Amino acid sequence: MNVEPAPVSSEKPPNRSSWSRLILGVVAGFVLGSLVSGGYILYLHGLFVAFASTPLLVLVLRTLLTVVGLAPLFYGLVRLRSIKIRLATENASRESGLWIPIGFGAVVIVLIGVYGIASSAALLVFWLTGGIVSAAIVYENSGQSRRTLAAYAAIVIALFAMLGFVSLYAPVEASKHITVEKLNGPIDVNGLRRFIPLMTAYAYASDRIQIPTHRIYPEDSYVYYLGNSSVYNWIIEPEGFWNQLTKSPLGAVFVYGDEYPPRVKLVARPLEWGLHNKRFRLLFFDTLERRIVMTAGLQYKPLLEDNIEVLYNGKIYILVPLVTWKRGLLYSLPVLHGYVIVDEDENIEVVTGDRLASDPRLQGMPLLPEAVARDWVEAYRYKVGLVGFYLYHNTYVIRDIGTNPQPYLEQRSDGQLYWVFVAEPPGETYSAKYIIYVETSSTSTPRLLFYELPEPAIGISKVESYVKQAHPTYDWGELSIEEPMPTLLNGTLYWKATVTTKDYRGLVSVDIVNAASGEVISLQPRRKVTYLDVLHALWSREAVEKPTTGGLEERIAALERRVAETIKALEEIQRELQELRRLVANSTTGGQEG
Repeated sequence: MNVEPAPVSSEKPPNRSSWSRLILGVVAGFVLGSLVSGGYILYLHGLFVAFASTPLLVLVLRTLLTVVGLAPLFYGLVRLRSIKIRLATENASRESGLWIPIGFGAVVIVLIGVYGIASSAALLVFWLTGGIVSAAIVYENSGQSRRTLAAYAAIVIALFAMLGFVSLYAPVEASKHITVEKLNGPIDVNGLRRFIPLMTAYAYASDRIQIPTHRIYPEDSYVYYLGNSSVYNWIIEPEGFWNQLTKSPLGAVFVYGDEYPPRVKLVARPLEWGLHNKRFRLLFFDTLERRIVMTAGLQYKPLLEDNIEVLYNGKIYILVPLVTWKRGLLYSLPVLHGYVIVDEDENIEVVTGDRLASDPRLQGMPLLPEAVARDWVEAYRYKVGLVGFYLYHNTYVIRDIGTNPQPYLEQRSDGQLYWVFVAEPPGETYSAKYIIYVETSSTSTPRLLFYELPEPAIGISKVESYVKQAHPTYDWGELSIEEPMPTLLNGTLYWKATVTTKDYRGLVSVDIVNAASGEVISLQPRRKVTYLDVLHALWSREAVEKPTTGGLEERIAALERRVAETIKALEEIQRELQELRRLVANSTTGGQEG
């Protein structure tokens, strides 16, 4: 019996030179990954956050898609087989020089593929690159069987379809885990204390910085209240990549938003860490985010965009909220875990639980981050269900107007802080429908306070039109309407809007729009204007325009309301005075004030 010898493959394994080139490409890929991910700390952080925050079923489907995509790729890499291009012969591999990019590309594709567990965008990028290679490897190693390739494609498509449906349904399930309290009447909150818009505060703060290598970034600001004063705050950061790599932040700047021209306080001193500076450590760039993650834990997400700068006992502190999640099989909702407090000497402390309310550096701060409040309100939009949301649009929308999006931090007369949203119906309807309050002290339980307006009222989308109508002679090509902000006084909704010059430095007028009547009250500052001036302008107009045909009783009622509002304002001034006395006792000026 004649036994035919087994066919000898025409392919030869790559020689030693080819292996060296392949390894060089792999090393280059890992070095690049280290440089862009803080020595893989931020990469691992993204994966740990995904495992902590993603609904369990979504996490399982992403993981399956990642495994299904990577398994053939790993098989192909181990066997070092090409698909249709034969690079494995000794001569071709020596002459082509493609082993370096093959090794580099393989590492990049694998890193992106694994990160697909944490990011839908990374998962999609992986399947548009490495996924195609994986499908080709399956086809090649199945003896070019179209049936096997079709089965593989069907599995992938089915997993993507399930992932898409579950991702669409997850917010619906999340909305069921949000506690909602229906209000019989609105909570009076005062947005007039913050009549200096963010970009005007930024312009005045920038004008006080005379360091060519440093600047402040408008998006880095946050707002809080000291008594009746709203305070914007920034770190003075190095500008440009080289300066960020070689220089440290040089202090902080605070702008008080309750008077015009705004008071600016510059505290000049070197800081070890800011939001933008970095340090090169051989194979990675060290940053504040990396330090926070290593200190607090990989599973917690620091919200650097919601950072707060405070001056306490003469020292600058950076407060960064940490987020964790309540999640189940089909839902996930962020909640506050605590705060990271960074001092001038780069000491990092994590404050959680009961210590949040007692830590003096956090006194008066809105503990619930703005981003978390927005996530809760956006999630509750899906309460009407999948069909009601996507087909009937039976929900509400939170529209953002100008450079500073909703929500706005506002105070009640007793000092209680709320994140305030005004929601409108979707589509081409622009009337205000709901006023939504989120208590800044509600840190561990998603809870919303809902008030439904009984009558149609002007929504945030149309405030600009009423302001422009009130000033027909203004050159609107040179002006900007900033921060339409809700104010509720005696149950009446007003919109405060600020008209500024295009560069935001000049305050042209403060306009208050009655959301029920559309009437505009305008205050045009000449030299100096304070929050009380704006409040007085509102009271005066309302008192003058009250109807008097009903007799003395209506006039008496109007005066009684004014007396009550005046007493309330005096109480607020008294609280601010006490707060300022406390600050004088607990801190030094540490800077220049103007």
